[in-house]
Amino acid sequence: MSDTKPKRIRLSPEARQQHLLDCSAEMIAADGLAGFTMEGLAKRASVSAPLVYNYFPSRIELLQTLLKRELSRFNRRTVKEAEQAKSFEEIVRMAVRSNFAHYAPGTVLPILITQPEIASVVQNRLAQNSHEAASFLIEKAADYYRLDEDTASLIVQLASGAAWSAAKLAGKRGLGMDETVELTVNYIIAGIETLVAGQKNERKIK
Repeated sequence: MSDTKPKRIRLSPEARQQHLLDCSAEMIAADGLAGFTMEGLAKRASVSAPLVYNYFPSRIELLQTLLKRELSRFNRRTVKEAEQAKSFEEIVRMAVRSNFAHYAPGTVLPILITQPEIASVVQNRLAQNSHEAASFLIEKAADYYRLDEDTASLIVQLASGAAWSAAKLAGKRGLGMDETVELTVNYIIAGIETLVAGQKNERKIK
């Protein structure tokens, strides 16, 4: 009688590490972080617990590695979308969507990034991301609406606040992402155009 057991695929160290991270992300996205264990991961990945510890000496180190990977992927997607944007409205939509991604249900990034012990390894990267995103949006707003830098900066701060608030609310209440993003984008664009129109009228009066 022939052996019908499936042959175990031998993975390279890099591929094995990514497989363990993939399994970790699936488990955390589905069941949360509280019940995530290295032993549970070993079972999910069909490997031994010692092998998991060989790649990641501790649970916290594994989760930090996972966060760095997910944040890197998120950054690459955001940069690509920004480069492909053909209008200021598309840029605003991209920015709003990036905010929503931090709170989207069923994804691991918002779960990990809100845990101080885990997120400590990316604090500098997060601060740099925030600075670069704000500078990019200020430049685009100033160019598109012909604003001075201070006014463009104020507009971006107000718009960012609206986007974050909408993202948090949508995440808590499970609102549909696409519809909520469009409502938020329309609100931001209308607010910016009203503010810009008001400034132009003031200049005419003076």
